[in-house]
Amino acid sequence: MYIESSRWIGVPYRTGGNTMRGVDCSGLTYNIYKKVYHKHLKRNSDDQRKENCRKVSKGKLQEGDLVFFHNGKNKRTATHVGIYLKDNRFIHASTSRGVIVSRLDEPYYRRVWMQGGRVKGL
Repeated sequence: MYIESSRWIGVPYRTGGNTMRGVDCSGLTYNIYKKVYHKHLKRNSDDQRKENCRKVSKGKLQEGDLVFFHNGKNKRTATHVGIYLKDNRFIHASTSRGVIVSRLDEPYYRRVWMQGGRVKGL
């Protein structure tokens, strides 16, 4: 998973994007899961949360779990998703910086944290 994830670092953000030329957050999780785990996830972050995952608390996150965030307005809908790596870090497609690794304990991500999710069937 780390090898495949590292291939995506620096790919620019593109709404609706699904390739190395540009990708959005759910496109990134979709592609990594398809390549590494041979699992087909939904193509929308809230659908991935509701249909592909079972809830996992932040303290029980494992490598490969999905991490979901809201936009601060509607706290019941996931508008952003990433993949948990380890040591409080996750990879995601940032609208401003493209595919990067961030920390869950950064103030912004603490504020908009929604839930962790373990993909069903893994």
